[in-house]
Amino acid sequence: MTNRPQDRQMDDYNKPKDALIRELEQLRSQLAMQDHSLVGIPQNIETLTALTTAAELLLGVHDLPSLWSRIETAVRQTLHPDRMAIFFYDQENDSLSCPHAFGLSLPYIDHVNQIFREAPGSEQLHHLAPIWAEDAQTDPIYHEVQEFIKAEGFRSFASFPLIDNQGRFGGAIALFWDEIRPSTPLQISTGHTLAHMTAQAINTATLLTQTNQALLREKRLNEISRAIHTTHDLPTLLGNIVKLTAELIRADAGLLGLVIDRDIMTFYPHNVPSGMNLRPAPRPRGLAWQIVRTSDPILLNDYPNHAEAMKKWIDVGVTSFIGVPLQTHDNCLGMLALFNLNKSPCTFAQRDLDLAISVGHQAGTAIQNLRMLAETQQRATAMADALNRQAELDMMKANFTQSVSHELRSPLGIIYGHAELLVSESLGPLNEEQRESGKIIMRRVNMLTNLVDDLTALLAAETQELRRENIDTIMLVYSLLADYRMRANELNIHLEADIQEPIPWIRGDSTHLRRVFDNLISNAFKFTPPEGHIILRFKAEGESLCIEVTDSGEGIPKDKLDRIFERFYQVESGSKRRHKGTGLGLTLVKEIVEAHRGTVSVQSELAKGTTFTILIPGFFPE
Repeated sequence: MTNRPQDRQMDDYNKPKDALIRELEQLRSQLAMQDHSLVGIPQNIETLTALTTAAELLLGVHDLPSLWSRIETAVRQTLHPDRMAIFFYDQENDSLSCPHAFGLSLPYIDHVNQIFREAPGSEQLHHLAPIWAEDAQTDPIYHEVQEFIKAEGFRSFASFPLIDNQGRFGGAIALFWDEIRPSTPLQISTGHTLAHMTAQAINTATLLTQTNQALLREKRLNEISRAIHTTHDLPTLLGNIVKLTAELIRADAGLLGLVIDRDIMTFYPHNVPSGMNLRPAPRPRGLAWQIVRTSDPILLNDYPNHAEAMKKWIDVGVTSFIGVPLQTHDNCLGMLALFNLNKSPCTFAQRDLDLAISVGHQAGTAIQNLRMLAETQQRATAMADALNRQAELDMMKANFTQSVSHELRSPLGIIYGHAELLVSESLGPLNEEQRESGKIIMRRVNMLTNLVDDLTALLAAETQELRRENIDTIMLVYSLLADYRMRANELNIHLEADIQEPIPWIRGDSTHLRRVFDNLISNAFKFTPPEGHIILRFKAEGESLCIEVTDSGEGIPKDKLDRIFERFYQVESGSKRRHKGTGLGLTLVKEIVEAHRGTVSVQSELAKGTTFTILIPGFFPE
């Protein structure tokens, strides 16, 4: 049987009285809890408002110096401490530092930095949880430092960890109250949130600061590089390197040591104290020579305790030292040193050393280039002086040759004319001995005249004093054959021409070119025996004219071939000479051909003959 609605209503009315009373008590309890929650709402709203303001304060700052005061304001507005400190933990050096505090004495802060592993809040190094000590003066956890706490005068203490981007302990916000201050969940949550916002703000400001510093370092590196590569005076360059590098890594002073003559180092200082010894240092004293010897950089943040530290440097207050080699390829030219003095608390970091190493490499290359430039300029100056002197000597020689040639021509002509009159007996009869003497005079005058002509032609070739005209090569060949055919018949030598048409014309001085062929053909006649052969071969090689003069004479020894174009050189020398000459004929050939932008070469074999080959630029007439 199912219950009817009327039956259920009757059951409700029949409930025991005490059950109704229990329900009323539960309702009363719930109402009381709601009343309590309503009481805390204004406080929560106030805290949330303060945290929102704190977030706006912290997240709007982009540099660390401005951030500290914002953190202090945010802490004062949210947790209302009497004192406060921000501590940073250096993972690499396992050390604590305090960049900002208020209400705490410097001795207390220094003491905490020194004994931070035993100080209040040190357990956060391992657990990363907030700490709240209601009464640090009586809490047994801090009994080892309670005397120091009492001397400072605070009672309650709280520490909220600053967690870095890698989830490690990066420091803490430490809060202090002069009266006992019990913790509440809201305060713990507020402090934790505030520490998280602070850590994020610090990380952001640190990143921006590092980025700005990196950009500034890059800018200064570029300035240094530009200064290094645009300075062409060595002392100025060395001074700029030291000054700009010291500014780059914010060193108090610096100097550059340059090795001179392998065993002496001279120094170029920047902002160094007057008591430093900067006299040239001989090998192998001090850190400077150690860097040069090993090419290894050095970073010392405790310079006075180093074994190689110089007493005079310690006396003037050098505390930190960076030294890097001035390296170029496998050679160390010197070293660059930078240091901080005891008036400055700064130390050097690895990035400072890296920057100095980079500058050292650039500086080494620049110094080497300047030295090479200076040496090149010295050599160029010396060469220019030598060339000027040579030009003066050549001019004097040319003037002398010109003067002598001019002064000799007239008297030689007069001598030859009178000798000819004597030999022809126009001035009276001569006996045989007198006639022969006259002929000797005529031959010698001819030799001197030829020598003067050779010297004049050689001078013209050297000074490019040549007349330029178009020369028909075929006509030149026929002219040569006509001139030398009779002599060939007299000497019983077969003279022939091999013309491989078409052959190009040449542009040059016909008189001087004719002398080239005269000298080569005369030489061929001189060294070719009777019944021998002389062949003149003309052919085209591209647009150049190739001329070969070949004889079947006695040939030239191989060890003499390299010298036959030297002035006054003759293959036969001294009393053994069978063929007379000035020794200028082949020299003149070479000079005239080269003055026409051509080349001359020779091939010879003893007892078989010699071939001279001339190649001169030519053209084919339209």
